[in-house]
Amino acid sequence: MKDKQIYWLLKKAVSVLGYIPVPVADLFAWILGQLWFRLDKRHRNITIDNLTWSFGHEWSEDKIEQTARQVFVNIVSMLFEVAWSMRLSKSRFLSHFTIQGLEHVITAHAKGKGVLVISGHMGNFEMLLPAIEGTGLKGYAIYRKLDFEPLERLIRRLRQRFGVTMVPMRGASRKLEDILASGGVVGTLIDQNVDWYKGVFVRFFGRPACTNSGLAKLAMKTHAPVVPLYTVRHGRHFFIRFLPEVPVTVTGDAIADIEANTQGFVTAVETMVRRYPDQYFWVHNRWKTKPWCLWPKQDSR
Repeated sequence: MKDKQIYWLLKKAVSVLGYIPVPVADLFAWILGQLWFRLDKRHRNITIDNLTWSFGHEWSEDKIEQTARQVFVNIVSMLFEVAWSMRLSKSRFLSHFTIQGLEHVITAHAKGKGVLVISGHMGNFEMLLPAIEGTGLKGYAIYRKLDFEPLERLIRRLRQRFGVTMVPMRGASRKLEDILASGGVVGTLIDQNVDWYKGVFVRFFGRPACTNSGLAKLAMKTHAPVVPLYTVRHGRHFFIRFLPEVPVTVTGDAIADIEANTQGFVTAVETMVRRYPDQYFWVHNRWKTKPWCLWPKQDSR
């Protein structure tokens, strides 16, 4: 089957899902999420392990399992919400969003250096980019291009449909510098595990998490202010909340500055997650890359 045909089938499937009534879609999401939790041992264990290490000293085992189940339901809900949103006009789509803390990004933008916006995989993060159009700012987003062209094309259409421009991560440094110099607002998610040679180890929920260092390098080079945001759902209404700017340190010690700034960004993400832990993407193995240590091997967790 050719890529064009696969893309057409994917688009039709999303269209069909979008016509499912909201109460029915929510019921399907709950059933499928519970089923996924039961059948997918690998991701179930990752999720429970992540929650236990992050909240085990505060939560009971029952609360950890309940939250883990809700995480799976929320991820399935994303699919139905995205399909539903594709049917909406721009004005109707934006009417389902409330944007809070916009003054933080407006103040940062007034500095004339562009703005770097950071977030994590919170709420329905796939609907975040189209909703950014509601801020009135010209938005760009850094992303990792998918190898499967039909799905890449569909996701790009979803994210760019209201004006945000996607910038592939590979070889993007110079282009991003130009975008920021022209006053653009560039968003990226910074909460994924990377290999040791691509990042630095910083603390996330008290554990060393290897995090991409590219954002810190870009912020230090361009002097663009960094503003965190996150999105959460309440039924079919969504909130986008901008948080106060994260200070960027430039002392002349590049290695120390990259680590300190990356830690600041990740701490901002942790603040988001602690507010709404059940809406975070805990199925991701965030602590997969371990710090190297001498023999005998120590538990880096």
